[in-house]
Amino acid sequence: MVPPHSWPSRGQLPPSQLRAAAPGPAPSAAGRSQRRIRARRGPGPGGAGSERAAAAMRSPREPGEPPPQAVECVQLKVPIIQQLYHWDCGLACSRMVLQYLDHLDNDEFQKAIQELRLTKSIWTIDLAYLMRHFGVKHKFCTQTLGVDKGYKNQSFYRKHFDTEENRVNQLFAQAKASKVLVEKCTVTVQDIQKHLSQGHVAIVLVNAVLLLCDLCSSPVKYCCFLPIGQKCFCRNPDYQGHFIVLCGYNTASGSIYYNNPAYADRTCCTSIRNFEEARRSYGTDEDILFIYTDS
Repeated sequence: MVPPHSWPSRGQLPPSQLRAAAPGPAPSAAGRSQRRIRARRGPGPGGAGSERAAAAMRSPREPGEPPPQAVECVQLKVPIIQQLYHWDCGLACSRMVLQYLDHLDNDEFQKAIQELRLTKSIWTIDLAYLMRHFGVKHKFCTQTLGVDKGYKNQSFYRKHFDTEENRVNQLFAQAKASKVLVEKCTVTVQDIQKHLSQGHVAIVLVNAVLLLCDLCSSPVKYCCFLPIGQKCFCRNPDYQGHFIVLCGYNTASGSIYYNNPAYADRTCCTSIRNFEEARRSYGTDEDILFIYTDS
């Protein structure tokens, strides 16, 4: 879970974050799936893996039919939207996902964050409620159904822990009645890869101190990221929560692809080993919000 951060006293999101999709008639579900997924097996785009992934998305497997071979490489065309402040990485990730699903309406998004009172902190459960608001099929997997009291002693959580504990626990308690799907379970890398191979995406909570992109020249850390030019007051913390959007993998190289809302111009890549270390770090509860394209 991500702890509370101070929310600036603003009534609206800045115009620079309101990036709407191009107007026009809403595409069909099949059309969206065909456009979104770019999976391949072997060198070059549009290989056999792409055909298998597309076929798997078009129709369910018949009884007795052997399961399709695993897709070795998947890269989904998830839009990149940069966060503007240290507290809004979760909102930026939500906007990426909603735009990927062609569900993003800026006025409605503005209304939703006000209705859900996302004005002081963003926890993973908040993002699950946000997906439910937009009618997006989802599943929130976590190791802790509520707030881990042990986080009260962590510097990252300490400041607002007492004021947020009851609010977050209440959201968990009301999840079933609110049709927000939450499950206490362990998620494997294979589960994640299977999810991505079907054209779906996921928002994952990681420890930014540990997450290292293989493609970036220097790691960006701390404060769940501060905008360029603002001073970071952290002193080598053990944990800094940050949300990212998973958008692909490569089993041959052992890599995971993700959109980091700290950047506006790239898709990042890290090893599965580093990804697992960052997402399983104490403080994350191994939170992962699975998002489904058939919403």
